[in-house]
Amino acid sequence: MTDRNGNFYKPERGSTEKPDHIFLSFCGDAHTSMCVSWRTDEKTDSGYILYSDGKSEKRQQAISKKIESDIDKNCYHWAVMQNLTPGTKYSYTVGDDINRSEEFSFETEPENLENFKFIIITDHQKGHPPQLPDYSTLNAVLKKALAENPDACFILTAGDNCDNGQNDLQWNGMFSGAKGIIESIPYMMTTGNHDNRGFLTYFPEPVGKFYLEHADFFDSQFEHSYPLNGPDGYKTENYSFDYGCAHFTVMGINAPEEVADWACEDIKSSGKIWKFGTYHFPIYPVMPEGQNDDGYPWLRKAVEELDVLFEGHEHSFARTFPIKGDELFDRPSQGTVHYIAGNAGGNIYHSNAQKVWHSCFFPQEERTPLYAVAEVMKTKLKITAYMLDGRIADEFIIDKEKDEIWPYALAPRYDRIKMTFKGRMLELCARGLAPEEKDGVWFAPFAVVCQSIGGAVLKEKGKVTVEVYGHRAVFTENSRTALTERGSVEMSGAVYLKDGQLYIPIDDSAKMFGMQWYYAKENGFINWNTPSEDKPLSKQPE
Repeated sequence: MTDRNGNFYKPERGSTEKPDHIFLSFCGDAHTSMCVSWRTDEKTDSGYILYSDGKSEKRQQAISKKIESDIDKNCYHWAVMQNLTPGTKYSYTVGDDINRSEEFSFETEPENLENFKFIIITDHQKGHPPQLPDYSTLNAVLKKALAENPDACFILTAGDNCDNGQNDLQWNGMFSGAKGIIESIPYMMTTGNHDNRGFLTYFPEPVGKFYLEHADFFDSQFEHSYPLNGPDGYKTENYSFDYGCAHFTVMGINAPEEVADWACEDIKSSGKIWKFGTYHFPIYPVMPEGQNDDGYPWLRKAVEELDVLFEGHEHSFARTFPIKGDELFDRPSQGTVHYIAGNAGGNIYHSNAQKVWHSCFFPQEERTPLYAVAEVMKTKLKITAYMLDGRIADEFIIDKEKDEIWPYALAPRYDRIKMTFKGRMLELCARGLAPEEKDGVWFAPFAVVCQSIGGAVLKEKGKVTVEVYGHRAVFTENSRTALTERGSVEMSGAVYLKDGQLYIPIDDSAKMFGMQWYYAKENGFINWNTPSEDKPLSKQPE
C-alpha cells in the first residue's frame, strides 16, 4: 500500500519475512508427490522445504516468484516434493535459513486405494469488514468437518473461495480462516466468479468493481500448486488429478469454448471407476432467474461424461436426477448427477426454488453454513450434506454395480406434456393446457407462459399482446404473421384457438423474445429458457 506521499507500507495481514499462506495441494501423482505453497515478503526471495518420513530428512528448493499485488509486494514459493513413498506420513517445515514455519505433516495416497473420503465446500467468501474480511466461519466449517471426518483425504471447493479474487486483502482473509487446517490436508480449489473479480481501489471504500477474462491473481498465486495439465492459456484455473479409484476434472469459469475439448478428452481418457467434475455455475440452477449458457453449450459433452458434477454459485443446496441431453433419468448410468453444494460461508440468497430437474432441494435461507462429505467405496459413492449445527440436508448413495441411486427417486414422466420456464412448472395457471405438435411444428399457449412469469399480457377477442424481457408481439388467431416492435414476423404456422387460449408456434415466438426451448421427450415437458437474469415482472402504469 502507499500513503499520501506515495511511500509504500505493508498492510495489516501483509506479507513478512516469515512464511504464511501455507497450504498443501496435489500437483502430480498423489502417491509419490505433494506441493507445499507459501508466501513471504518481496525481500525473502527464496526458500526450501525440509521434510521427513521419520527415518531421513530431505531438502527441496522451492520455485520462487515475486508478485506485486494491488496492496502488497510478495514472493510466492512452491516446493514440489517427488519420489515420496505411498501411504506414508511426512513432517515438514518451510522457509529459508533464518525464518521457518512451525512443523506440519501430511500423508501420501496409499497404493491400491479404493475407499476414501473428501470434503466439498463452496461459496465461503466473506466481504465484511471490507478491509479486514472475517473468515472465521470457514475455519469453523472446516474444523467441524474434519473433526467428524478425520480420515478425509483432501478438501475440494466449487468456487468463490474469496469475495474478490483480484484483491490481495481478500486472500489474506481466506488464508487466515483456513490457517491451521490446510497446512495438513490438500486444498483443491475451483475458481468462481468472485475469484475473477476485484475492485480498482479498496481504500477507504471499495470502488470500481470489475471482472476479468482470466483469474489473474489466482493464476499467479497458485501457478505451481496444481497440475499444469489444463488447456493452453487457461492452466491453473483448469486442471485434473486422480485420487484412489476416482478422476477429478476441475473446470474454471473462463473461456469455456477453449476449455471444452480439453475437459472432454481429459475425462474420456481416464480409466478410473469414478469421474467427478467441478464447475462453479450450476447447469440446472435453483435461482428462479438462473440460466446456464455461460458455459454449458460448450461444456455439455464433457459434463455428460461425469458421474457427478459439483457446483456452487447459488448458495442453496440441490441435487438433480441423472441428466443427459436435458432429459431426466432414474439410473446413474443414464446421466450425470449435478450437485449444487449450498454455501459454506453462511451467505444467503432469497427465493431460490426447486425445479423439475431437482430430486432433492434445500433453500438454505438461513445463515447456517453447509458442507458435504463424499465417501468413495470402490463401486459405491455416498455423499452427505451437513449443516454446521449437525442437521443433515441430504444423503444419497450411487451404487454402480446395481445401477441405483438411494433414496429411490423416479424421474417424472408426464402423460400430458407439461410446460416449464427455467425449470419451474407452470402448473396452476397452465392446468390442462398441453403443447402439441402439428405437421412438424410445436405449438403452445405462449401468452400463458409469459403471463406466469410476470410478463404483461393483454387478451382481446381473436388476438393477444405479449410484452416481456423488453420485447413486444401481437399474435392474431388464424394468422401466421406476428407484429413485433421490430416489424412483422412470418411464423411457421398459423395461430389457433384451443381450450380458451391462443396456441402459437413455439420456435418462432421464443426467438422473438430472445428465448430458447427444448422438448424433454423422456419426461414429457417443454422448457423455455432465456439468458437474461432480469426479473420479468411487468410494472403497474403510473
